[in-house]
Amino acid sequence: MQTMQIENSLQLEFVAHYAMYLENIYIEQTGSTDTKQRDRYTQLIAYIKESSFESAYARYKQIALADVEFEFTASMLETANRLASIDLGLPISSAD
Repeated sequence: MQTMQIENSLQLEFVAHYAMYLENIYIEQTGSTDTKQRDRYTQLIAYIKESSFESAYARYKQIALADVEFEFTASMLETANRLASIDLGLPISSAD
């Protein structure tokens, strides 16, 4: 996943949702039964809501180290973006 500047809890929560959905897509595409990383992002989403940004961001950085390298298609990335936006009640952006 490309590096991005995360400056607040809302951005961090969006990235956590996005990453969780990418993990779901990875599981579906590979047939993997290992959901540990997806579950870590799910737990992070809850943690973000109850802790300081700094603490949640530090936890995110630890979790992100275990992300797998996988070639996601544009469609997969758009799906994860759309689902994360829906979860957070954000406008859905299109890649026009």
